Amino acid sequence: MAHSILQSDDVLNVDLKPPSLLAKLGRYWQALKDGCTELYKSKTAFIGAVMLVFLFAVCIATPYIERYSPVKQNYRALLKAPSAEHYFGTDRYGRDIWSRVLWGGRRLMGITLLAVVFGVLLGVPFGVLSGYYGKWVDAISMRIVDAWLAFPGLLLYLIIVTIARAWKLEGVWLDASLVFALGIAYVPQIARLSRGSVLAEKNKEYVEACHIIGEGSLYTAMREILPNCISPIIVHATIRLGVVLLIIAALSFLGLGSPPPTPDWGADLNLARDHMESQPLIAVFPGLAISYAVLAFNLFGDGLRDILDPRLVDS
Repeated sequence: MAHSILQSDDVLNVDLKPPSLLAKLGRYWQALKDGCTELYKSKTAFIGAVMLVFLFAVCIATPYIERYSPVKQNYRALLKAPSAEHYFGTDRYGRDIWSRVLWGGRRLMGITLLAVVFGVLLGVPFGVLSGYYGKWVDAISMRIVDAWLAFPGLLLYLIIVTIARAWKLEGVWLDASLVFALGIAYVPQIARLSRGSVLAEKNKEYVEACHIIGEGSLYTAMREILPNCISPIIVHATIRLGVVLLIIAALSFLGLGSPPPTPDWGADLNLARDHMESQPLIAVFPGLAISYAVLAFNLFGDGLRDILDPRLVDS
Protein backbone atom coordinates (compact mmCIF):
# COMPACT_ATOMS: atom_id res chain seq x y z
CA MET A 1 0.00 0.00 0.00
CA ALA A 2 2.81 2.38 0.94
CA HIS A 3 4.58 1.42 -2.27
CA SER A 4 1.52 2.35 -4.35
CA ILE A 5 1.21 5.67 -2.52
CA LEU A 6 4.86 6.36 -3.20
CA GLN A 7 4.38 5.62 -6.86
CA SER A 8 1.40 7.96 -7.09
CA ASP A 9 3.41 10.71 -5.38
CA ASP A 10 6.21 10.20 -7.89
CA VAL A 11 3.77 10.52 -10.76
CA LEU A 12 2.33 13.67 -9.20
CA ASN A 13 5.78 15.16 -8.80
CA VAL A 14 6.62 14.41 -12.42
CA ASP A 15 3.40 16.03 -13.65
CA LEU A 16 4.06 19.19 -11.64
CA LYS A 17 7.51 19.78 -13.05
CA PRO A 18 7.78 23.01 -15.06
CA PRO A 19 8.01 22.53 -18.82
CA SER A 20 11.50 22.30 -20.25
CA LEU A 21 13.03 24.89 -22.52
CA LEU A 22 12.60 22.56 -25.49
CA ALA A 23 8.89 22.17 -24.71
CA LYS A 24 8.47 25.94 -24.48
CA LEU A 25 10.23 26.45 -27.80
CA GLY A 26 8.00 23.79 -29.33
CA ARG A 27 4.90 25.63 -28.16
CA TYR A 28 6.21 28.94 -29.47
CA TRP A 29 7.02 27.38 -32.82
CA GLN A 30 3.56 25.86 -33.05
CA ALA A 31 1.98 29.18 -32.16
CA LEU A 32 4.06 30.87 -34.86
CA LYS A 33 2.97 28.29 -37.44
CA ASP A 34 -0.68 28.72 -36.47
CA GLY A 35 -0.33 32.50 -36.72
CA CYS A 36 1.24 32.26 -40.18
CA THR A 37 -1.54 29.91 -41.29
CA GLU A 38 -4.24 32.33 -40.14
CA LEU A 39 -2.34 35.19 -41.74
CA TYR A 40 -2.23 33.37 -45.07
CA LYS A 41 -5.98 32.72 -44.93
CA SER A 42 -6.66 36.45 -44.77
CA LYS A 43 -5.59 37.84 -48.13
CA THR A 44 -5.70 41.42 -46.85
CA ALA A 45 -3.40 40.65 -43.92
CA PHE A 46 -1.10 38.53 -46.07
CA ILE A 47 -0.66 41.23 -48.72
CA GLY A 48 -0.08 43.83 -46.02
CA ALA A 49 2.45 41.58 -44.28
CA VAL A 50 4.38 40.99 -47.51
CA MET A 51 4.43 44.72 -48.20
CA LEU A 52 5.69 45.46 -44.68
CA VAL A 53 8.38 42.78 -44.87
CA PHE A 54 9.62 44.30 -48.11
CA LEU A 55 9.49 47.81 -46.63
CA PHE A 56 11.47 46.94 -43.51
CA ALA A 57 13.91 44.81 -45.50
CA VAL A 58 14.66 47.82 -47.72
CA CYS A 59 15.07 50.06 -44.67
CA ILE A 60 17.54 47.62 -43.10
CA ALA A 61 19.47 47.21 -46.35
CA THR A 62 19.62 50.96 -47.07
CA PRO A 63 23.37 51.35 -46.31
CA TYR A 64 24.13 48.59 -48.81
CA ILE A 65 21.85 49.57 -51.70
CA GLU A 66 22.25 53.35 -51.73
CA ARG A 67 24.13 54.83 -54.66
CA TYR A 68 25.20 58.26 -53.39
CA SER A 69 25.14 60.32 -50.23
CA PRO A 70 21.57 61.55 -49.62
CA VAL A 71 22.75 65.01 -48.55
CA LYS A 72 25.70 65.67 -50.86
CA GLN A 73 24.95 68.28 -53.52
CA ASN A 74 26.14 67.91 -57.09
CA TYR A 75 25.64 71.02 -59.21
CA ARG A 76 26.72 69.16 -62.32
CA ALA A 77 23.67 66.86 -62.07
CA LEU A 78 20.74 69.17 -61.36
CA LEU A 79 17.23 67.84 -62.08
CA LYS A 80 18.45 64.75 -63.90
CA ALA A 81 15.83 62.33 -65.21
CA PRO A 82 15.82 58.70 -63.93
CA SER A 83 18.68 56.72 -65.43
CA ALA A 84 21.08 53.89 -64.70
CA GLU A 85 23.27 56.34 -62.83
CA HIS A 86 20.46 57.87 -60.78
CA TYR A 87 17.55 55.44 -60.49
CA PHE A 88 15.00 58.10 -59.43
CA GLY A 89 16.84 61.10 -60.88
CA THR A 90 18.12 64.09 -58.91
CA ASP A 91 16.53 67.13 -57.27
CA ARG A 92 17.30 70.79 -57.87
CA TYR A 93 20.42 70.55 -55.74
CA GLY A 94 21.74 67.51 -57.60
CA ARG A 95 21.06 65.13 -54.71
CA ASP A 96 20.22 61.54 -55.59
CA ILE A 97 16.48 60.97 -55.02
CA TRP A 98 16.90 57.18 -54.74
CA SER A 99 19.24 57.59 -51.77
CA ARG A 100 17.04 60.25 -50.18
CA VAL A 101 13.94 58.05 -50.44
CA LEU A 102 15.82 55.14 -48.85
CA TRP A 103 17.29 57.11 -45.96
CA GLY A 104 14.10 59.09 -45.48
CA GLY A 105 12.12 55.87 -45.18
CA ARG A 106 14.60 54.42 -42.70
CA ARG A 107 14.27 57.51 -40.51
CA LEU A 108 10.48 57.76 -40.80
CA MET A 109 9.96 54.08 -39.96
CA GLY A 110 12.10 54.45 -36.85
CA ILE A 111 10.23 57.54 -35.62
CA THR A 112 6.84 56.00 -36.41
CA LEU A 113 7.51 52.73 -34.57
CA LEU A 114 9.04 54.45 -31.53
CA ALA A 115 6.16 56.95 -31.28
CA VAL A 116 3.47 54.25 -31.34
CA VAL A 117 5.37 52.01 -28.91
CA PHE A 118 5.85 54.97 -26.57
CA GLY A 119 2.14 55.76 -26.64
CA VAL A 120 1.20 52.12 -26.04
CA LEU A 121 3.60 51.76 -23.11
CA LEU A 122 2.05 54.79 -21.42
CA GLY A 123 -1.58 54.43 -22.44
CA VAL A 124 -2.19 50.71 -21.93
CA PRO A 125 -1.26 50.53 -18.19
CA PHE A 126 -3.17 53.78 -17.61
CA GLY A 127 -6.34 52.42 -19.22
CA VAL A 128 -6.04 48.91 -17.76
CA LEU A 129 -5.64 50.12 -14.17
CA SER A 130 -8.38 52.72 -14.60
CA GLY A 131 -10.88 50.13 -15.84
CA TYR A 132 -9.84 47.52 -13.29
CA TYR A 133 -10.05 49.64 -10.14
CA GLY A 134 -13.13 51.57 -11.28
CA LYS A 135 -15.05 53.95 -8.98
CA TRP A 136 -13.28 57.22 -8.22
CA VAL A 137 -10.03 56.07 -9.83
CA ASP A 138 -11.81 55.46 -13.11
CA ALA A 139 -13.80 58.70 -12.84
CA ILE A 140 -10.71 60.86 -12.31
CA SER A 141 -8.67 59.01 -14.94
CA MET A 142 -11.32 59.33 -17.61
CA ARG A 143 -11.79 63.05 -16.93
CA ILE A 144 -8.07 63.46 -17.50
CA VAL A 145 -8.37 61.50 -20.74
CA ASP A 146 -11.36 63.60 -21.86
CA ALA A 147 -9.42 66.81 -21.26
CA TRP A 148 -6.45 65.28 -23.09
CA LEU A 149 -8.61 64.41 -26.10
CA ALA A 150 -10.12 67.89 -26.15
CA PHE A 151 -6.67 69.33 -26.85
CA PRO A 152 -6.05 69.22 -30.63
CA GLY A 153 -3.34 66.75 -31.52
CA LEU A 154 -1.97 68.88 -34.35
CA LEU A 155 -1.59 71.83 -31.99
CA LEU A 156 0.31 69.64 -29.55
CA TYR A 157 2.69 68.53 -32.31
CA LEU A 158 3.25 72.13 -33.39
CA ILE A 159 3.93 73.32 -29.84
CA ILE A 160 6.43 70.59 -29.00
CA VAL A 161 8.25 70.81 -32.35
CA THR A 162 8.38 74.61 -32.12
CA ILE A 163 9.83 74.42 -28.61
CA ALA A 164 12.40 71.86 -29.78
CA ARG A 165 13.48 74.10 -32.65
CA ALA A 166 13.58 77.16 -30.36
CA TRP A 167 15.99 75.22 -28.15
CA LYS A 168 17.97 74.48 -31.31
CA LEU A 169 17.64 70.72 -30.97
CA GLU A 170 18.97 68.88 -33.98
CA GLY A 171 19.44 65.35 -35.22
CA VAL A 172 18.52 62.65 -32.74
CA TRP A 173 17.17 65.13 -30.19
CA LEU A 174 14.76 66.68 -32.67
CA ASP A 175 13.58 63.21 -33.70
CA ALA A 176 13.16 62.33 -29.99
CA SER A 177 10.96 65.39 -29.47
CA LEU A 178 8.83 64.30 -32.42
CA VAL A 179 8.53 60.78 -30.96
CA PHE A 180 7.48 62.31 -27.64
CA ALA A 181 4.85 64.56 -29.24
CA LEU A 182 3.32 61.79 -31.36
CA GLY A 183 3.41 59.27 -28.51
CA ILE A 184 1.82 61.61 -25.97
CA ALA A 185 -0.98 62.44 -28.42
CA TYR A 186 -1.73 58.72 -28.81
CA VAL A 187 -1.95 57.97 -25.07
CA PRO A 188 -5.62 58.97 -24.48
CA GLN A 189 -6.90 56.95 -27.44
CA ILE A 190 -5.15 53.73 -26.49
CA ALA A 191 -6.04 54.31 -22.82
CA ARG A 192 -9.78 54.46 -23.61
CA LEU A 193 -9.52 51.36 -25.77
CA SER A 194 -7.70 49.45 -23.03
CA ARG A 195 -10.18 50.58 -20.39
CA GLY A 196 -13.16 49.41 -22.46
CA SER A 197 -11.59 46.00 -23.00
CA VAL A 198 -10.84 45.60 -19.29
CA LEU A 199 -14.40 46.54 -18.32
CA ALA A 200 -15.63 43.69 -20.52
CA GLU A 201 -13.21 41.21 -18.92
CA LYS A 202 -12.93 42.03 -15.23
CA ASN A 203 -16.21 40.39 -14.18
CA LYS A 204 -15.45 37.03 -15.77
CA GLU A 205 -14.86 33.84 -13.82
CA TYR A 206 -11.09 33.63 -14.23
CA VAL A 207 -10.76 37.07 -12.58
CA GLU A 208 -12.89 35.91 -9.66
CA ALA A 209 -10.68 32.83 -9.38
CA CYS A 210 -7.61 35.10 -9.10
CA HIS A 211 -9.30 36.97 -6.26
CA ILE A 212 -10.17 33.73 -4.48
CA ILE A 213 -6.60 32.39 -4.53
CA GLY A 214 -5.31 35.71 -3.23
CA GLU A 215 -3.58 37.23 -6.27
CA GLY A 216 -2.77 40.91 -5.97
CA SER A 217 -4.76 43.51 -7.85
CA LEU A 218 -1.84 44.72 -9.93
CA TYR A 219 -0.88 41.15 -10.87
CA THR A 220 -4.45 40.29 -11.81
CA ALA A 221 -4.87 43.40 -13.96
CA MET A 222 -1.54 43.23 -15.80
CA ARG A 223 -0.84 39.49 -15.99
CA GLU A 224 -4.32 37.94 -16.21
CA ILE A 225 -6.69 40.51 -17.74
CA LEU A 226 -4.33 42.40 -20.07
CA PRO A 227 -3.32 39.35 -22.20
CA ASN A 228 -7.02 38.78 -22.96
CA CYS A 229 -7.37 42.41 -24.13
CA ILE A 230 -4.28 42.52 -26.33
CA SER A 231 -5.97 41.78 -29.67
CA PRO A 232 -7.79 45.11 -30.17
CA ILE A 233 -4.72 46.95 -28.87
CA ILE A 234 -2.48 45.32 -31.49
CA VAL A 235 -4.94 46.08 -34.30
CA HIS A 236 -5.38 49.70 -33.25
CA ALA A 237 -1.63 50.25 -32.85
CA THR A 238 -0.93 48.75 -36.28
CA ILE A 239 -3.40 51.05 -38.01
CA ARG A 240 -2.07 53.97 -35.96
CA LEU A 241 1.35 53.44 -37.53
CA GLY A 242 0.01 54.62 -40.88
CA VAL A 243 -1.64 57.66 -39.29
CA VAL A 244 1.56 58.64 -37.49
CA LEU A 245 3.59 58.30 -40.68
CA LEU A 246 1.18 60.65 -42.47
CA ILE A 247 1.42 63.16 -39.61
CA ILE A 248 5.22 63.15 -39.75
CA ALA A 249 5.16 63.64 -43.52
CA ALA A 250 2.64 66.48 -43.16
CA LEU A 251 4.74 68.25 -40.52
CA SER A 252 7.82 67.93 -42.71
CA PHE A 253 5.87 69.21 -45.73
CA LEU A 254 4.97 72.31 -43.67
CA GLY A 255 8.62 72.83 -42.77
CA LEU A 256 8.29 71.61 -39.16
CA GLY A 257 10.29 68.42 -39.51
CA SER A 258 14.03 68.01 -39.47
CA PRO A 259 15.91 70.91 -41.07
CA PRO A 260 17.51 70.50 -44.50
CA PRO A 261 19.33 68.60 -45.84
CA THR A 262 17.99 65.70 -43.73
CA PRO A 263 16.24 63.14 -46.01
CA ASP A 264 12.51 63.29 -45.43
CA TRP A 265 9.64 62.27 -47.70
CA GLY A 266 7.42 65.19 -46.70
CA ALA A 267 10.19 67.78 -47.06
CA ASP A 268 11.16 66.36 -50.45
CA LEU A 269 7.55 66.68 -51.61
CA ASN A 270 7.54 70.30 -50.53
CA LEU A 271 10.83 70.91 -52.34
CA ALA A 272 9.42 69.38 -55.54
CA ARG A 273 6.46 71.78 -55.79
CA ASP A 274 8.43 74.29 -57.83
CA HIS A 275 9.21 71.67 -60.48
CA MET A 276 5.90 69.84 -60.74
CA GLU A 277 5.36 70.86 -64.37
CA SER A 278 8.88 70.44 -65.71
CA GLN A 279 10.06 67.48 -63.58
CA PRO A 280 6.99 65.78 -62.04
CA LEU A 281 8.92 62.61 -61.14
CA ILE A 282 10.70 64.50 -58.37
CA ALA A 283 7.43 64.50 -56.43
CA VAL A 284 6.21 61.11 -57.63
CA PHE A 285 8.80 58.95 -55.88
CA PRO A 286 8.52 60.32 -52.30
CA GLY A 287 4.75 60.48 -52.76
CA LEU A 288 4.63 56.85 -53.83
CA ALA A 289 6.81 55.90 -50.86
CA ILE A 290 4.37 57.54 -48.43
CA SER A 291 1.37 55.91 -50.12
CA TYR A 292 3.03 52.49 -50.13
CA ALA A 293 3.93 52.60 -46.44
CA VAL A 294 0.50 53.84 -45.30
CA LEU A 295 -1.28 51.27 -47.49
CA ALA A 296 0.86 48.46 -46.09
CA PHE A 297 0.07 49.40 -42.48
CA ASN A 298 -3.64 49.80 -43.20
CA LEU A 299 -3.95 46.49 -45.05
CA PHE A 300 -2.09 44.63 -42.33
CA GLY A 301 -4.14 46.27 -39.58
CA ASP A 302 -7.46 45.54 -41.30
CA GLY A 303 -6.40 41.94 -41.87
CA LEU A 304 -5.40 41.53 -38.23
CA ARG A 305 -8.77 42.88 -37.17
CA ASP A 306 -10.52 40.26 -39.31
CA ILE A 307 -8.34 37.50 -37.82
CA LEU A 308 -8.42 38.53 -34.16
CA ASP A 309 -12.06 39.61 -33.88
CA PRO A 310 -14.17 36.43 -33.55
CA ARG A 311 -17.32 38.30 -34.52
CA LEU A 312 -15.90 38.83 -38.02
CA VAL A 313 -14.86 35.23 -38.61
CA ASP A 314 -17.03 33.39 -41.11
CA SER A 315 -19.07 30.61 -39.57
